[in-house]
Amino acid sequence: MAVSLLCSCVKEDRSKCPCYLHVDLSRIDISTIGKVDIMTSGRNGEARWTTVPQYAIGDTLIMQVDKDEIDFCAWGNLKGSAIIGDSRTIATGERPDSLWSDYRRLTTRCEDMYITVEPARQHIPITIIVRGMLQGISDVQPVITRVSRSFDFNGSAIPEDGNIYPARVASPVRNTGYYQFSALMMTQPSATDAVLELHFKSDGIPGMVSYPLGEQLYQIGENISLANQKPVIIDLVMGAGSIFLTVTVSDWTSHATIDITY
Repeated sequence: MAVSLLCSCVKEDRSKCPCYLHVDLSRIDISTIGKVDIMTSGRNGEARWTTVPQYAIGDTLIMQVDKDEIDFCAWGNLKGSAIIGDSRTIATGERPDSLWSDYRRLTTRCEDMYITVEPARQHIPITIIVRGMLQGISDVQPVITRVSRSFDFNGSAIPEDGNIYPARVASPVRNTGYYQFSALMMTQPSATDAVLELHFKSDGIPGMVSYPLGEQLYQIGENISLANQKPVIIDLVMGAGSIFLTVTVSDWTSHATIDITY
């Protein structure tokens, strides 16, 4: 079924007619993408947004666009993110959406044009586990620093020096068990800038250690500046004078030891 967003044109002067862009949405996985928005930007640079009706996801959307060079970006799961029109920015905020996108630069100087949307994942699920010698340890909070949480309308990550505070989903009971945290990290402008910090208190005294997470991921073949990166699991085992750290991505595993003073 095709869903149309059309208008009439003057038949005598075809140059005044729009191009009809046929957008095939059949490759969108509705089990992971529940909302689709399309951005187009033409001659004047102003972004125009079209929200695809939910019943039409999976079909073909026909929309009129300028006969021009245009930017086209289909976004998946834009729900809680702030869309800032003046600065052409999508800010994902403290609880980011699980974003997907597909950007194209199109030449639409024809009567009809056909494209197929093939969205790429723009978020990386992060799981952080803290375990080991937890007696006397409290107020545990990992922070991922030197990261961006914003995109340009066209899907490019915008450089910024931000922080991600993973949410705690499990805590030890009487020093038995482990802490577990989860977060979504967006696709980044830099493959290597991201740093993992672990903040905690030891017998009430604040402490912190840091680790070059982006660099380590890059060394094992995960470039967080590219879309479609795999989920990351970080396991931190606290010892008497060091933390043994394991980073796992799919079939790749990396180890490191971080000195610590309590």
